[in-house]
Amino acid sequence: MARNLHLAAVLALLAFAAVSAQQPASPAPAANPPAPQYGVLGPAPNFTGNTTTLDPKGFTVGRRIFAAGAHNATWHMHTAGQLVFAEAGRGRVQLQGQPIKEIALGESAFIPGGTYHWHGASPTENFTMMFVTMGESKTSQGEPVTEAVYLGNKK
Repeated sequence: MARNLHLAAVLALLAFAAVSAQQPASPAPAANPPAPQYGVLGPAPNFTGNTTTLDPKGFTVGRRIFAAGAHNATWHMHTAGQLVFAEAGRGRVQLQGQPIKEIALGESAFIPGGTYHWHGASPTENFTMMFVTMGESKTSQGEPVTEAVYLGNKK
């Protein structure tokens, strides 16, 4: 009887092994898809749907601190657009022909390419800004920013 039990156990193991061999292998866990090339929409790790990173070539990122009352000496323009982000203090940005825009911590301003403008600190507070020039750009200098312009008495 013990021999029959042993034989039955061996046969059961062989039968289980035969059935298992006929089952399709579980698929390997899906690998993260490769990151798409700049500007090519596609699946990306840690995102849903199609997404991509844009090429930052030519973009310039910088930071500048202005003491209270300091500002650009002249109106100037960049051929590419520029984003200005306030990091600390209170600053001023003015596009030619428009009123002065004051910006404080967490606020931003957009300066379209080809637009004369100036930026600096408010008369009473230092200002730290981060700027992003959005592509390869050349800067042209214009007329002086007078004290009357800086104080908002003249556009």
